[in-house]
Order: sequence, then C-alpha cells, then structure tokens
Amino acid sequence: MPAFVVPARSGAHRVAAIALYRALLTQCSPAAFPLADGQRIVLRNIIRNKFRRNRHVHSTRLLKLSFTAGYELLDMLARASSSPATATCSDDAKESATQLVANLLASAPPHLTRSPTDPNAQPRRPKRLDPSPEACPPPSARTLAIRPLPATALGGTGVRRVPRLVSANTFPMLRLQKPQPRSLSRVLTDKIKQRQRRLDVRSEAADYWSVLAQDEDEWDRLLWEREGVSPADGDDMIIDEWPEAEGSWTDEPQRVVRIISAQLGVQRTRTEWTVKKMQNIVDREAELAKVEREARKVRREVARMGEKRMKDMEAILGTDSPDRQGGKPL
Repeated sequence: MPAFVVPARSGAHRVAAIALYRALLTQCSPAAFPLADGQRIVLRNIIRNKFRRNRHVHSTRLLKLSFTAGYELLDMLARASSSPATATCSDDAKESATQLVANLLASAPPHLTRSPTDPNAQPRRPKRLDPSPEACPPPSARTLAIRPLPATALGGTGVRRVPRLVSANTFPMLRLQKPQPRSLSRVLTDKIKQRQRRLDVRSEAADYWSVLAQDEDEWDRLLWEREGVSPADGDDMIIDEWPEAEGSWTDEPQRVVRIISAQLGVQRTRTEWTVKKMQNIVDREAELAKVEREARKVRREVARMGEKRMKDMEAILGTDSPDRQGGKPL
C-alpha cells in the first residue's frame, strides 16, 4: 500500500480487516470451539475491543503487528477447535492451543474483557458547552448596568480610563480596552449578519416578488374580464364582478416588506436608546475622571507641600538640634 493512502479509506485494507474480524468471531461460535458460555463471551469481547481500538491506526508497522497477531490467534483457535474427524494436528498441539487460549482469557486486562456496548452503562449525552461568564453575563453584571465604575473598583493604577463611543457598522459599542473581547465580536457579527439578511429579504420581496405578483394579478384580471373566471374559484365558476375583497398576489410580498420594515424600525429605536445610554455613561465617566484627576492633583500638592515643610524645618533647626530625635522632628 502506498504511504500516502490512508488505510481506513483503502478498499483492500477494509476487505482484509473485515474478513479477519468475521473469521475470528466465527471461530468463537459454540459449534467451532468448545468453551464455556462465559469464556466464549469474554473471547468475543476481546476481539471486538481490539478491532475497535485499532480502527484509527494508520501506522504500517502497527497494522502489520495487529494483522500478524490476529492471524496467529485465528490459527490457534482453528487448532484448538478441530474435530477428531477433520483433525489436522496432534492432540498435543490441540491441548497446547487450548491452554494458550485459556491463558489469554485469564491475563486479558479488564478494559478488553468487558462488552463494547455495556447495557448497564449510561447513554452518552452530547457535551454541553456552558458559556463563560464573560460571554453571557447576567443582566446585573453587564456593561450598561455597572458603568460608570466606582473608584474602588478601578484596580490597577486606579486611574479611570474613559470609554469611547464608537460605531461598528452603525451598531454602537463602548471601546473599553484592547484587545476587543471575542464575545463582543461575536455579538456584533451576529447583529450585522441578521440585519443584512433582513435587508436582502426585503429587497427581494420588493424588487423581485412584487413584480411577479403584479403580473399574476394582471393575468387574473384578464381572465376575469374575458372569461369571468374568479382567481379563487378556478375555471368552473363564472362571476359577474371582480372580487376585490379576496386579496391579490401582491399582498404577500407587501406583507413581508411591512414585517421586515417594522423589525428594522424596532431595531433602530433600540439602537437609538442604546446610543443615548452609552453617551450618558461616557459623559459621567468623563466627569468622574475629571474629579478624580483634580483630587490626585490636590493630593500631590499636599504631599509636595509637606515635603517642602520638612526640608524647611531641617534647614532652620539643623540636624544637631535638641528638638530632633532619631533624625526626625519631634
């Protein structure tokens, strides 16, 4: 087999593996090999589990070892199960093969002897990927609910960084820090794709389906004017007046346009409300940043004046003054 061919996708490999698998299971039948029911079940489980474990092996060396072991086991089972009428080996060879099979069953690890499909095992459920708290925070922990942050929650250097209100394809967002969180990118991408789908459907309904619907309405009107056929009743009913209340083909495209326009209007209203709330947060953050900046200036000035006072006192009193103790003023 060429090295670039995956064994699991090779027809020759699959035929050889399936043939060996079926031959081994056939030799484990009661008619072929006299074993107790428990031993026969264990032997079949060993064969099934080994083939199951090696089904994804692509190494030529490991596959060669597996096939060699499988054919040796098949020969061993054939020698141990040969009947006296068709015996092709001596009694000593048959006894030796039977002993080897017994040793194999006794020394097999537990993970090979149990059934591949345990009836008592719990059915495997698909793994649920719980969203992280950052991706789906509760309403009370979202950015619009907790901003502006108090000074005690700033952390780091304690300097407030005022967020910026930016537009991501007309969707507002607060630029807090870099890099942008993946959860925010996912939300913005979903919103942009949803709006684009709505615009595409509305455009198709207004520019394509409405034109076809108008042609269908015109065709129905021609049938009524010439043949007196109602568009709702078909060819077997003749009427004298055009059924204005029955609706027309253009009603459905127009309804789609109205629904999507209403959805876009609701989205636009929600966006305007979000912009106002975000702008309010930016303004309040800027005010707090200004107040905190002035407070830091005052603290620095007080600290500077304190240091200057200490230096002036040291210059006046001197380092040998009796009013000083341990190098510090009393």
